[in-house]
Amino acid sequence: MATPPPNARRTAPDDLRRVAAALLLAASLLSAGCSRPSARSPTARRVEPRVRAVLQAYVAAARPEPPRERKVPLLLVAEAAGAAEAAGAADAAGSATAPEKGSQGAAGPPPEVAVSAAVPFAPGALRDVELLRLHDDRGAAVPLRAKPLAVWPQDRSIRSALVAFRAAPPTGGRAIYTLDYGAPPPGAPPQRADAPAARAAQSAQAAVLDEALLPNPDGPIAAVLPPSWYAASLVSGPQLPAMDDRRFPGFEAGIEGALARMTPAYDAYGVSCSAPYRTYYDGPHALYQRFLRNGDAARYRRARAEAVWYRQHELRFSPDRRLAVHVCERDDWSPAAPLAWQVLRRMLGQGMVDDYLLTGDPAAREAVLAMGEALRQNQAALTGGREDVLRVTERNMAWVMMTLSSYYALDPRPELLSTLRGLADRTVAWQQQGASGAFEHDLTRADPEECERGPRGGSPFMTALLVDALMDYHALTGDPRVREVVARAAGWLAERAITSDRRAFRYLWGCETDAYDDSGTADLNLLIVPVFGAAYALTREPRWIEVGDALADVGVKEMLVKEPKHWNQAMRAFGRYLGYRAAL
Repeated sequence: MATPPPNARRTAPDDLRRVAAALLLAASLLSAGCSRPSARSPTARRVEPRVRAVLQAYVAAARPEPPRERKVPLLLVAEAAGAAEAAGAADAAGSATAPEKGSQGAAGPPPEVAVSAAVPFAPGALRDVELLRLHDDRGAAVPLRAKPLAVWPQDRSIRSALVAFRAAPPTGGRAIYTLDYGAPPPGAPPQRADAPAARAAQSAQAAVLDEALLPNPDGPIAAVLPPSWYAASLVSGPQLPAMDDRRFPGFEAGIEGALARMTPAYDAYGVSCSAPYRTYYDGPHALYQRFLRNGDAARYRRARAEAVWYRQHELRFSPDRRLAVHVCERDDWSPAAPLAWQVLRRMLGQGMVDDYLLTGDPAAREAVLAMGEALRQNQAALTGGREDVLRVTERNMAWVMMTLSSYYALDPRPELLSTLRGLADRTVAWQQQGASGAFEHDLTRADPEECERGPRGGSPFMTALLVDALMDYHALTGDPRVREVVARAAGWLAERAITSDRRAFRYLWGCETDAYDDSGTADLNLLIVPVFGAAYALTREPRWIEVGDALADVGVKEMLVKEPKHWNQAMRAFGRYLGYRAAL
């Protein structure tokens, strides 16, 4: 069936079924978010009563059939009143609509400021931003402007949309607005600020809103959605809200406590090209995973700060800003020379695409496209020289595939899809060259300090990174080959790469000089068990969750989170495992 254009007003039967499936998934997750929280859940008390009421109404309306019109609560959280008012005054300076003080100096209503939010949607849920409408906490319509940030490549529905509007800092620092999406009610007047009727009725305010279309992700008011919405949207892979994690409460408490008690503090670390540093294992992505699972403004601002820090300190752009590489690469690098291994693992496509899809910041998009273009142009040098750099170790292929998937997610051109499929072809062939299910390679070549003599084997934790990359690729393309590749990798991990006590994975499998048959690296379990979640998601075989849960229990107990590298290692994918298993 031909794919409908992005602005299609009607939904084909197959698309309608996808919309219904996505909304039923959202309803199930929202229902879980409305259930009575466990006493052990560290975030159980953070759900606003009015947010809970909106969610409960949403769930009730979504059964047994998705309603034509749908709503999502948008929580506005202001910084300290003084800071918000100062920012609002600066934002409104020179505007004809800025509030003025009375003749005797009495303060008027608090000034409005520009607020923006990037709202993600599940595949098939939204096809036209003109169907977005906003109401404030009193139910009054709020003029807004909106534009798509990215689409789901398979059906061209909107993956994330930027909405921008103006609001005064709410009394008490918080307010709950409601974003409606879907068909407008019959005969309803347009509410978008750029619609002709709205422009005529609110010409003075519309002029201000023209400026507010630009994203304001670091403004004095943060606008966030419930974690259940983020989970259902699949914007950064499947997730389970932290408040609903009844199975691994130790993870929730441990990961939060470790971040708060880290000494030196997480953000005290800088850039290092030879030692662990703050963004190892994609710090921005790990912190955005934390935010998505909690949905609060404080975690949003922390993840956002890390993404901005990475761009400012760890990326080097070409003069025309079309290419970007990590600062650890040689200054004279060009695409004719293969990027260094240590640089490949520092090109953080997942974290940057998270930042763009959740904030709309054009600097994040620029970073994704520039890193992706550098890797695209570097393919011949990476794979056609004296050795295939991408198959030297699973990690090299993983990071490249993650970044190119992020590139394709924001710019779904056929030539990018061709490059991405080429990587998938190489990955499938790589696994098929051996009988084990591993991505076999010369261990000594890749890890001479860990293995004096290979000659062929695999790395469980690096395989997990590659599976994570394959799942990003699969979400964008639906490539059916990923199912078998992931299932074979899971089988290898469970049957051959596991330690004899079945509590952890061998650091390296197949090393002739060290069997690595001990559980000393059980902290890596939290990085590896998402492979079993992915296998379950693709095959629906519950045995994968049984294996994953048993190893996750050990991983939580042995969790090592004393510095950013290890904290990121534990956080970057375990939330996805919980999202995969939530389908049970």
